[in-house]
Amino acid sequence: MRDMNFEIGTGQGKSIFELREVIAEGAAFGEEKLTILANGEGPTVLLCGGIHGDEYEPQIVLRRLAEELRPDDVGGRLIIVPSINFPGAQNGGRLSTLDGHNMNRVFPGDGSGTATQRLAAFLHDRVFPACDLLVDVHSGGSVYRVVPMIFGFSDPGCRVDERALEALMESWGYPFIQYVEGVPTTAVGAALKANLASVEIEGGSGGDVTADELRTMEDGVRRGLAHFGVLRSSGKTRPVQRTPVRVRVGAANEYTAPSDGVLEHAVGLGDKVETGQIVARIHPVSGTSAEPTVIRSGADGYVLRQSTRAFLRKGDLIGNTGSPVR
Repeated sequence: MRDMNFEIGTGQGKSIFELREVIAEGAAFGEEKLTILANGEGPTVLLCGGIHGDEYEPQIVLRRLAEELRPDDVGGRLIIVPSINFPGAQNGGRLSTLDGHNMNRVFPGDGSGTATQRLAAFLHDRVFPACDLLVDVHSGGSVYRVVPMIFGFSDPGCRVDERALEALMESWGYPFIQYVEGVPTTAVGAALKANLASVEIEGGSGGDVTADELRTMEDGVRRGLAHFGVLRSSGKTRPVQRTPVRVRVGAANEYTAPSDGVLEHAVGLGDKVETGQIVARIHPVSGTSAEPTVIRSGADGYVLRQSTRAFLRKGDLIGNTGSPVR
């Protein structure tokens, strides 16, 4: 990793660090800032977006928060990184244009490696150790639309225990809480190995950005950070409409294209479905028959993710459900 003047201190106020300094190729890109808001005693939270460059809702929301929030709004320290994978984001790509890596598969990174590895190592080595909680903000990117949902990770070595994490996830106000196993090479997986608790949030995208999805994401972030105590107030957020549904996703919940073809969804995002119910059809793109292949749900549950592409290749993910936790 390049030598740089970066320190997360314990002082008061607002400080800004230029992330382009982390990589040798940084001068080829537009500005990308890490913002630290510090105000007295309290928890330290890292709010990170843009690990996948084509997930733009998190980047818009976090950039807005970094600009609008003041130190007086914070109790403790709030570290905001709108777009850690700025080489991908600034070129419309999910992956870095410098090395082609998926950042969420290279953690804990390598300070002497490629650009993506160095940016991951910067978070892991320089920022994670100062934090009590990582909030990793995602959306569906350019090819999926996802319901607003949240999942979390903690173990006995973390400063945030499982009971507190459960309450935090519920405070987000999202309709779904998903339980998954962490992957060590993701940001949240590497954080857990470093004894840093985390939540990962999803929602929106599919190639476009809507005002309602941005509002839902920002409301959730504000509610969660206020519950955790790093924001003194959640601000003017919309009221939570319902108790979250807790779900798990297994192999039976995923459904893929059995052949090349054109996708027609037969159910909506967030819909409740039953085992055997038709969830999609794959229409042929050649031949004389117009008969589509019917895709049925392999499990009871709720539709959490759907592809937004019309043309799919054999094996491509159509979508997945989440089965309620009994």
